[in-house]
Amino acid sequence: MQNIEDPCAQKIPRAIDDEFLQEKLLELTRCGETGRLARIEGLPFEKAEIIHLDYCNILKLDHLWVLTNLRKLVLNNNLIDKIENIHMLIHLTHLDLSFNRLTKIEGIETLVNLEQLSLFDNQISEIENLETLQKLVIFSIGRNRIAERSSVIYLRQLENLKSLNMAENPCAYEENFRLYIAAFLPQLVYYEYRFIYELEREVGMETFSDEYNQIVQVEAIEKARKAAKQKELADAQLHARSFVEYLNTRAFFDSLFLDDPEGKAFLEIGEDMAELYIDFEENVIAECKTIFRLGQEQYELRQIEIDYYNSSVQNAKAENQKKSIAYMEDFLEKKDDIFEEIRQGQERFVQIANIEDYNQTVEIQAEIFQNLVQSTWKSLMKMELELFEQMVDVNETFEHTLTDLINNFIEAAQGLFTRIRDLESDFSDAVAEIVKRYHVNISMTEDPQIPPALREIMADKDTLANALGASHDVHALLIDTREDTLINNAREWLEKLVTNLEKDETNRNRDKVMEISHFMDVQREEFDTLANAILENQVLTLGLME
Repeated sequence: MQNIEDPCAQKIPRAIDDEFLQEKLLELTRCGETGRLARIEGLPFEKAEIIHLDYCNILKLDHLWVLTNLRKLVLNNNLIDKIENIHMLIHLTHLDLSFNRLTKIEGIETLVNLEQLSLFDNQISEIENLETLQKLVIFSIGRNRIAERSSVIYLRQLENLKSLNMAENPCAYEENFRLYIAAFLPQLVYYEYRFIYELEREVGMETFSDEYNQIVQVEAIEKARKAAKQKELADAQLHARSFVEYLNTRAFFDSLFLDDPEGKAFLEIGEDMAELYIDFEENVIAECKTIFRLGQEQYELRQIEIDYYNSSVQNAKAENQKKSIAYMEDFLEKKDDIFEEIRQGQERFVQIANIEDYNQTVEIQAEIFQNLVQSTWKSLMKMELELFEQMVDVNETFEHTLTDLINNFIEAAQGLFTRIRDLESDFSDAVAEIVKRYHVNISMTEDPQIPPALREIMADKDTLANALGASHDVHALLIDTREDTLINNAREWLEKLVTNLEKDETNRNRDKVMEISHFMDVQREEFDTLANAILENQVLTLGLME
């Protein structure tokens, strides 16, 4: 029987929809003219920055994507058992999910602007999925099910974390837990909302010195590993421009055996196989580094040509621009003289009221101006055509030069990949010989000690032959794929560069032609405006005289 005295028991669980969100937003604007207008017109969801959905018996997080600019979301005291459908609220700085039924921290990795997060009083047993929240300052995860105090080590990566609450977790009842927090989370200023004193840190580090030193060593190794990985990725991005990314490391060689279980199994046969593998490793890596050096050298050669091309083009365009400006300046000077003749004709007309004399002046100057416009337009267009033809020739020469460089690079790289294929073929043949001898030996030995990875392979000759063939095929495919990748990337780069050169020059030429035409149209409009203004003055003057 339902307890009628329990207010929560009387509430019906509800879902989140537009009507519910609108209702909750209006609760924040009840007063004044703003509230009155909001109740009449409603509030746009995209402008909402704060919303309180606490004590609403919400079962499932949904429909919050309409609040695109939300900064603060309060969801405490509900029935939520999973964090979901809030990953799009990337502007959130405050999120309160306390007093719910959560069992896992998840679904908030994209909320990189979070500064305050409360998960107090839930059923969470592990601190996880917070590494992207580097702006997090206040974190409350008290009264949950975190049993291991070492769980807090995870929080060392949140460098801006200043306040932490883990009260009433099982681990929080361990002896000296506050000292543990003080020692292992040096970025914290407050624990359980109480200031952490330096003496507490010192005592904590002394109390847990062995564990602390071990963690610091592990972190140093992990930090170095991450730094090396980031450098490798950065180098790869840089080297991708020369189409030889990762070929200066052992990455390609390692990839040969990454998806080759048969090949890895064969390596367990013995010393002969180990020596063969080492020789193969050294030779393949050496060839990869030769390809890498080739790529770097060819990249420098291409860059020299690109720099020379850019310099030549800029100089040609600058010279053309200089001549164009000179033509336009000459045009503007002559235009000013023509306009001045017309203005003087107007003054004479005002003085002697001789309309025929004035009209004759205008007609003469109009013909002079039209000839000036036409000759200037032809000169500018001729220069632009000359520049366009010059650019077409330069681009064609540049394309031929780069095509030759790319083809030379591809041809040289193909030769080196052929050497890698030969190395792999020799390696596979040698592996086959060692494996077959090993197979004969174990077949003649009573109760042979076969490594677990080799037992199925050595079952019979057909299985063994298939395994040898599969290992060779995997290696050959990877070599071919890496070669194809280099060739395709090089050719795609060239094609894209050439296409962009043609496109850019066509667009430049079209814009320049339009610019010249527009300039001349403006000059004609100015002349017409001046002539019309004088005509109006004529009519007005004659009217006054009458």
